[in-house]
Amino acid sequence: MVSHDVSDKTPGMLLVARLHVDLCRLQSAICTR
Repeated sequence: MVSHDVSDKTPGMLLVARLHVDLCRLQSAICTR
């Protein structure tokens, strides 16, 4: 039960982290220009 809960939350955390990285890249690209 516990392991299932963790695996269920992991994908969401990865997605959030990926979106955060994309946002940072966009910001840096805009700032560079």
